[in-house]
Amino acid sequence: MQKEELDKLFKKSKLPFRYSVKDAEKILTDRYNTIEIDKEIVNDLKKDPLVNYENIIKCYRVNDSKIHSALFNDNERSMHAETRQRNANEPISNSEITESMLLWRNIQEGKFLQLVLESADREYISSFTLQGLSEKMLDELIILMGIPPEEGYIGNPAYESYLNVLHKNELI
Repeated sequence: MQKEELDKLFKKSKLPFRYSVKDAEKILTDRYNTIEIDKEIVNDLKKDPLVNYENIIKCYRVNDSKIHSALFNDNERSMHAETRQRNANEPISNSEITESMLLWRNIQEGKFLQLVLESADREYISSFTLQGLSEKMLDELIILMGIPPEEGYIGNPAYESYLNVLHKNELI
């Protein structure tokens, strides 16, 4: 579908250009049964040059197995299974394992996802970090972050990409 058609469909749809943090929180809780977690759990993000740790406003975990079956595609499930098998073949002794190592093993094995939302203005999502592999959740976060209305024009690659995500997810 042409980008001009997607633009018309989007503007006709009455979908917001972006969601407030409060609206995003409701959507994530209602759709994915997310559990809010303490920001300190993701304090390793302080070392990430792409994250502004001070702007982190909400952190969530998705660990509902029923939700996971809908969030992971076949390829992601296969990668999780391979990781579980590799980890089973290479056990770490209890004396060597740290809480952080265990957390990352669980994420890599598909036992849960962590979502970290940043907001520069404390009203809208300005950035996010997805810890774990889920194309569906990545698309959801892209949609929730949206794009500032003044950037919503054909010719802006970020807007055109946003429209493609909306179309891929059958929202327009």
